[in-house]
Amino acid sequence: MNELLDYFKKNISISAEIENKLKEIIVERNLVKGELILSDDSLKKEHIFVASGCLRSFYKTENAKEHTLQFAVKNWWISDYMTLYTNEKSIVSIESLTHSKVLIIHNDKLNELYKEFPDFEVFQRKNFEKRIAALQRRILNLLAFTAAEKYNQFVNNYAVFEKVIPNYQIASFLGITPQSLSRIRKERVKTNLLP
Repeated sequence: MNELLDYFKKNISISAEIENKLKEIIVERNLVKGELILSDDSLKKEHIFVASGCLRSFYKTENAKEHTLQFAVKNWWISDYMTLYTNEKSIVSIESLTHSKVLIIHNDKLNELYKEFPDFEVFQRKNFEKRIAALQRRILNLLAFTAAEKYNQFVNNYAVFEKVIPNYQIASFLGITPQSLSRIRKERVKTNLLP
């Protein structure tokens, strides 16, 4: 719980009243490696804050191929945004890649908080705008970057978890084949670029 409060306090002044309300509506969960916190075909409308560990959201095609959409590490948010803001069932799943601690806020409870504390809504809207910008940057990078550039950026963003995340999930996130990932890593070893 304190992880989320610390996250907010770095960016905004939080009154004791808001802090108490947050304590009422936040649900803390400890997840084991491989545990699904959200599965496809769900209508869960939850904002998930990663206090520790690493989570990923992914989409599975009819032929069971997985496409990783997002990794989330400490102090990052992850959700199924289509379900969160529409009445559509989830088409993505979210799993814990490590033992993780998450803090969950149901969307209805958050909206009640916004009505009661409009300044907090402005702060969260700005956070959401940053997430939208990051998503757009990710899409553009997938379209424009070479496989090696995608991997270099991944290493910069997720260096701590690169050894934890399975290769096929990294490749899926980057939109490349596991074979391409292996080749890129070998090239990095040759040029001493590995962290």
